[in-house]
Amino acid sequence: MRHLIKSGIRRLARPQTTPQTNHPLGKHNAVVISVAAQKGGVGKTTTSVSMAAGLARFHNKKVLLIDLDPQGHVNTALKAQVRPGGGSISEILTHDRGGREVMEVVTKTHIEGLWVTPLDNRLAVTEDLMGTRIGKEFILRDALQATRTHYDVIVIDCPPNLGNLTLNGLVAADQVLIPCDPSPLALNGVHALVDAITTVATRLNPDIDLLGLLLTRVDGRNTTLNASVIETIENTYEEALLPTQIGISSSLAKAQMEGFDIFDYDPKSRGAVQYRELSELVAQYIDSSGS
Repeated sequence: MRHLIKSGIRRLARPQTTPQTNHPLGKHNAVVISVAAQKGGVGKTTTSVSMAAGLARFHNKKVLLIDLDPQGHVNTALKAQVRPGGGSISEILTHDRGGREVMEVVTKTHIEGLWVTPLDNRLAVTEDLMGTRIGKEFILRDALQATRTHYDVIVIDCPPNLGNLTLNGLVAADQVLIPCDPSPLALNGVHALVDAITTVATRLNPDIDLLGLLLTRVDGRNTTLNASVIETIENTYEEALLPTQIGISSSLAKAQMEGFDIFDYDPKSRGAVQYRELSELVAQYIDSSGS
């Protein structure tokens, strides 16, 4: 009887490692970059939006920007440029039988080559619902199997915590970019996040790697503090600190209030120049990786 039960389960069960999808595959092989931070206010969403827009605008990349943060700041930052349409990513993440794809709910923006997932007010509830699912860490990764073949780059804006949504963002990622402002609290958050990435690499996603630490909100007047933080990061993470730094820029905040990416709002501002430098670094990595 036990043998018969086991045999029946094998016949009925759908493979969990390779979910069924009816979506056609594209000709791309996206590099998935998760932007994560354990402290709010370090420019995480600004970095996600600006990097994604820069890759689309200046490097002819087909880019998907996924907003996993329940605060919905991606939509706020691009509200004047997001076209109507799309759907709820929470429906994809909580679909009982799997097999659905993120590409089902994306919408185009007025930036050529940039797609986004729309504002989703149910993401906070989704975080809890995902906790009840078997294989909860792999839900987003599985929902990107076909989607990633239609883009060159997928940027994931993760919540500022280590909950189920961020964990899904890390398990789905090829690379993680960590924004960090020059403050002791932000630096403590970097240590915790790097530890989490190491655990994910060991247990859940052996292909994950650290793209780099991006120093943000740098105030040029605080030279002593900046030098101390940079020295600590270099001593701890060596070459992981990216050469580009993002200074404090009023244009970045004003652009977000108006709902435009910085390259459209104020292309000559310091923030635009610095984030264009970041997109150049990331584009060089993508091109060198053969994607």
